[in-house]
Amino acid sequence: MNKRKQSLIDIGWREWISLTEFNDFYLKAKIDTGATMSALHATHIKEYDSKGSKYVKFRLHQSKTYKLIKKPIIGYKTIKSSFGKKQMRPLINISIKIGDCVIDTVITLTRRSRMTYPVLIGRSSLGKNYRINPKRSYLNGKNKPNSKWILQFFQEIEIYTQQIDFITL
Repeated sequence: MNKRKQSLIDIGWREWISLTEFNDFYLKAKIDTGATMSALHATHIKEYDSKGSKYVKFRLHQSKTYKLIKKPIIGYKTIKSSFGKKQMRPLINISIKIGDCVIDTVITLTRRSRMTYPVLIGRSSLGKNYRINPKRSYLNGKNKPNSKWILQFFQEIEIYTQQIDFITL
């Protein structure tokens, strides 16, 4: 029995992502196959204990807006930055959306203010579901419509048009 290969999702070397848990807060992301872990630029990072568990609160910025976020810390990871410096970072679970696909992933929090993109998406978040085009950007746009939704929309228009034609006969 042949297993049908799942089709890959095409993405550019940079994409808009949204954080589904936070009213689809949009951020620009760089897709980096050289990085294992994903990283999120955060400011005002404060760790605290609540009811025996560790939490972190932080701000996410995009242009002139920001979101204040509180998440449980699931662990820590020592990351060697692109500058060669080692840093212990908190890990959180987060859902990100690229185009129509939602990815539940683990991401590190760090200050990326010197970086062009506030989010770095690494291999562990992408898995084997994506094909990255290194020459293209923003293939999925901010709100690329779902093709199934478009098909359903046109089918409903066709049904509606048929009903109007029937009534006018």
